[in-house]
Amino acid sequence: MQKLRKHLVIILTAVMLVCGWGVWLLLKNVLPASYFWAYPAIPSFFYIMGLVLINVITRDRKESQLKLVNLYMLIRLTKVGASILFGGSYLLFVKEQLRDFSIVFIGYYLMYLGLETYFFYRVEEIIKKKKVDE
Repeated sequence: MQKLRKHLVIILTAVMLVCGWGVWLLLKNVLPASYFWAYPAIPSFFYIMGLVLINVITRDRKESQLKLVNLYMLIRLTKVGASILFGGSYLLFVKEQLRDFSIVFIGYYLMYLGLETYFFYRVEEIIKKKKVDE
């Protein structure tokens, strides 16, 4: 699982760097009226969420399938709650360029959802492979 963890962290870092800089350049140069000062917090938030996700799902443990499904659902619920807290905090306290923030935040959320699904898939593949080898 250590090898998989490193692989997933590299993928997460690459995707977040490319998306973070790409969206930043787009907002700064192409749509300067849509740039908001708190933009760097969004990719940082999802990067930290991704690191936590990777560390939780790649821990080497032998559990039943039901416990793994429950863990995945708990992780997804936690992600939704943290996202609501983060986005809601911005919407309640900052109140600047709400539409632009919401669009960018939802875009990152959907991108992160795809990454999360890929990470779960890869971990399940490794677990099934280990069970076949045993």
